[in-house]
Amino acid sequence: MDYPMRADLKVGAKFPNIELPDHTGELRKLSQLLRGFPGVLIFSRGYYCPKDRRQLTNYVAHLQPEFRVNYCKMITVSVDDELTTNEVRNALGADWPFLVDADRTLLHELEMVDTTDPIHGEVYIPYTFILDRDRTIYKIYNGWWYLGRPTVEEIRMDLRALMSRRQDWVYPGNSKSPETEGQSSNV
Repeated sequence: MDYPMRADLKVGAKFPNIELPDHTGELRKLSQLLRGFPGVLIFSRGYYCPKDRRQLTNYVAHLQPEFRVNYCKMITVSVDDELTTNEVRNALGADWPFLVDADRTLLHELEMVDTTDPIHGEVYIPYTFILDRDRTIYKIYNGWWYLGRPTVEEIRMDLRALMSRRQDWVYPGNSKSPETEGQSSNV
């Protein structure tokens, strides 16, 4: 399916290693935030959008506790300024990084520009990307309609699929070799 965004942003391609200031003003690269694990990259329309708030509220309530123990990462990008981003993040109780694109440079570079809101100006089309540990795009959700945004369960399933590709996904235990399988020990 073709989405209105830069043509190279498609399933199987690497997402650019974007660098933006986070909610504290520190410059952060996507690769540093993922740290070798799968992640959820959410592009937010901004503080005013009730759909964004509902989506992020669901993630705080249901996914945030799991992200603390499952090694995967969540990152939000918004056109809001640093102060507003911090206020939104704090109001939600979110503990993952929020990246600030207040000058909308990345918005235009990625060609994800939504121009339908005459009051708030150009904002992100609300995409959510599921990324593998090397930034390869596994899945893209187009959240123009709220029901196009990934549910908590869809994100769990996507991350499970990505994590299950790891060689250490299954605990090796004390497995027996094929030669000794079925032999009893004589004591």
